[in-house]
Amino acid sequence: MTRRNDAPRPRRAWLGPVIHYALAIFVVAAAAWVLDKYISKMSWRDVLAALERTPRWHVVGSVAATLVSWAALATYDLFAVRTVVPGQVSTRMALFSGTTSHAICNALGFHAITGTALRYRLLSTRGVTAPDVARIVGLVGFSVAMGFAAITCIALMLEPSITHGWGRWPGVVLILAFAILLKWLSGKHTDLRIGKFSTPVPSARSAGAQIVIGTVEMTAAIAAMYLLLPPELAGSFIDFIPIYMGAVIAGIVSNAPGGIGAFEALTLASFPEEARPQVLAALLAYRVIYGLFPFVVSSLALVAFEIRRRSRVRRGVSVSAH
Repeated sequence: MTRRNDAPRPRRAWLGPVIHYALAIFVVAAAAWVLDKYISKMSWRDVLAALERTPRWHVVGSVAATLVSWAALATYDLFAVRTVVPGQVSTRMALFSGTTSHAICNALGFHAITGTALRYRLLSTRGVTAPDVARIVGLVGFSVAMGFAAITCIALMLEPSITHGWGRWPGVVLILAFAILLKWLSGKHTDLRIGKFSTPVPSARSAGAQIVIGTVEMTAAIAAMYLLLPPELAGSFIDFIPIYMGAVIAGIVSNAPGGIGAFEALTLASFPEEARPQVLAALLAYRVIYGLFPFVVSSLALVAFEIRRRSRVRRGVSVSAH
């Protein structure tokens, strides 16, 4: 007679993180190998010459596209704050929190950790609690995902060359998914529960607006890179979208700060060998315009915020002491 073991089996909670970090290590190692292989064959003189040949109006256009993209990213936070804690945080503070958090997280990586910490530091000064900050971060993530999905849907429906004619079918599937989501949000749903965690959900109208904003944000981000490529190499904008999206996903999976390494490796691999010095020049310019510049400006703004806040606290203590 066999003995029956009714004791519950231990949950292998470690398996998910192990797979996640193993995948991240694999992506980083593969990116390092690809970059070493490609860059070792390049002459830095060719890269610098390609930088000097970049048309100035293309640089101006890339800067303008970057500003549009970051403005849209800040709007994500505005929608999330108004959904989770309506009337508690001013529009100015919500936009400031969104801009600085996105810019610094984009440079440092680990969005779930750094983004939550930065938003809590800023929004807690307005009385927002830690659970509500977590809900805001979750809704911002939802908005970013909607932007990814929307621009992917548009690209598939317009048939980039990489799809070889089959792109419209998954594009139609994404359109149906958007329709189902908006239909669900239009019902009497005020929050979404996942286990013990619950978060308010936006209305169908708000979600639709976020999809539009997400499309604008992703289009501008892609344009910021696309404009820096030589016209003879860039190809059509629609054909460049899958390259950029794949590079962003590789960067996210790698967990490297700003996706650095993985983003560059996949982008370089998408172009022929003779074009890679020009592509690397465009990548370096893109990192400065879209990554370094917003990071420096947002970091200085955050320092100014902290100095101003501490000055007010000290004045308040001084007044109360008298």
